[in-house]
Amino acid sequence: MLYIWLAKNAFYMKRITTLFLLFLVQIVFSQSVDLDPYHFNLSYVRLPFSPVLEKQNRTFSVKIKADGIPTFNIEEGYISDDIIIDGFKNVPENGYFSISVSLYEPSIASSEIKRIVRKEKDVYGVEQTIITYKAIVNCKERGSYKLDCAGDPSFNRLFSLDREYTLERDCNNPDEGKAFVVAVLKTIGNDFLESVASNITEQLSGSYGFVIQQTTDFLWILDSKKHPEFDNSKKALTDIRAAFNKMRYNQEITPVKVELDKTIQYLKAIDTRFTAEDRKDKKLRYSAYYNLATIYYYLDMPDESDIWCNKLIANKYDASDGEGMKARNETLRKRFAINKITTTHLDVEPRTNGIVDNSNDDKAVGANHSFKEDKEYGLVKLVLKTNDTISAYTKLSKLLNLDQIIKVSIPDSNGLHVAFKTFNASDVSNVIVGEYDFYSTVSFKAATQVSGGGQPVARFVRDVLNGKTISLYECYNGEIIIKKQGDQHGASTSSVGWQMNTRTKFIELARSCPKLAARANKNEFGNDLNSLRVFVEALDMCK
Repeated sequence: MLYIWLAKNAFYMKRITTLFLLFLVQIVFSQSVDLDPYHFNLSYVRLPFSPVLEKQNRTFSVKIKADGIPTFNIEEGYISDDIIIDGFKNVPENGYFSISVSLYEPSIASSEIKRIVRKEKDVYGVEQTIITYKAIVNCKERGSYKLDCAGDPSFNRLFSLDREYTLERDCNNPDEGKAFVVAVLKTIGNDFLESVASNITEQLSGSYGFVIQQTTDFLWILDSKKHPEFDNSKKALTDIRAAFNKMRYNQEITPVKVELDKTIQYLKAIDTRFTAEDRKDKKLRYSAYYNLATIYYYLDMPDESDIWCNKLIANKYDASDGEGMKARNETLRKRFAINKITTTHLDVEPRTNGIVDNSNDDKAVGANHSFKEDKEYGLVKLVLKTNDTISAYTKLSKLLNLDQIIKVSIPDSNGLHVAFKTFNASDVSNVIVGEYDFYSTVSFKAATQVSGGGQPVARFVRDVLNGKTISLYECYNGEIIIKKQGDQHGASTSSVGWQMNTRTKFIELARSCPKLAARANKNEFGNDLNSLRVFVEALDMCK
């Protein structure tokens, strides 16, 4: 009878079987474990491996000798003022570190205009001979600087600024190549002088600097909405982000630890609640171990972080993460030991925007000082990354050198001075001075940085033109910054890449507009503010 019923109802049995399989698939996928990175903000101090332990000794002064470089007198003040050791004050004389810089005339070691012959077939299949040229210039920079420390001669050291590099440009004829060589000869002196401060800063801050880090990292969040832990995971990561948003590099970290305690307990419980050896549970445990190891690291607790690194390794989902994080913890322990502290949160001297500390403005401004009547100060509005808005007063002369920080006085309701506060560019979206002067914060690599060295840095820049696809900004030192809408970083048009490949850069930017690209190919646009403005406006008008 059963056989007869099955035979008569084969169609229905197929439907039942299909529905049953779909049900099983639904159960499997409802338990899937997909992970997405979840970023959060951080604020701490990177401790040096060669520290000056006493804060009062963290000062330096600079003397420069470059008699053989014709443009040196113009650049001298900029070089000495723009040298920075993070956590130190740049003082006019008698610094704890005395830095003596010697610079020599850079030169062209050799140059060549190479003739390049290649065969190409046209659209009809006929082979043609194409001849182009490449100008190659080998440049040489010479210089050094000496660090002397009378208080501790173990810091005494001689650093080299010597560098050899090659510049190249594709040319249509030999005359273009010769013109390029002449142009390089005229610019290498200024290029060298402009790079000196950033090179010294990079070396000295790397060795001795207490570098304020306003940055981000990520944790793993569960991105499987049908997983039973989805809501709990989302809440935990939201709470973690909120707690770390309150972290400040110069404030005690204990309140952040207290706020994170419940979330940490939740993550720890995953270790005992999901114990199966299948891939799904391993992946969920991996996220919990990774998150705990990361949290403890940024809470200055490398030993506790190691516990979860070891679990990461034993879990065998991605053991390399655990090994890499253990190495990071060991580096942190070494930094703690060398600096004789156990925290990365301490009060250090912030960057001074390349201004030598010749005066103490804080002491000159007493309590209840009225900035409304003080012509040296102006009212500014700061729009923070948190979307908060702050009205404050700042010294107008400091705006001429506005770079990575802005120092303002927070007034009371009557406009009287209450306290000074310093904001990093990484914490601010915009600064509005008066009614028509607008500044933005853009992350870019300054032209004075060594090619390939250093990372883009958030800086205050004056708004020049906000186009539909490209915006233009001006840095305090005159560099023009170009930034495409949607890009994370901008680019300095004073960089070697822009200076030596201007035509190519314009063609790339005009890729969506063939007519404008053709104009750029004819060298219609130069690397100056007026040409850049005309180009951006033409790009916006392109159809």
